[in-house]
Amino acid sequence: MRLRKNASPVDFLKQVQKCQYDVYLETEEEDRLNLKSVLSQYLFVVLAEQSDVWEHSRITCKDTDREVLKEYLEEI
Repeated sequence: MRLRKNASPVDFLKQVQKCQYDVYLETEEEDRLNLKSVLSQYLFVVLAEQSDVWEHSRITCKDTDREVLKEYLEEI
């Protein structure tokens, strides 16, 4: 799944906190940031300002958490 281009990074991270399991941002370089980690959230907000992140990264999570995040995600 990919984060929608018009999604607010801060609102998305608030929704991530409601997820039961870990949610990851996987970059094109194969880095994985666990978005439930505060340090990773800071990195995500900085990266989110770069358009490449929206186009070349994906969000991975368990199916149950995908339902919680559905308004922020789109199919690749």
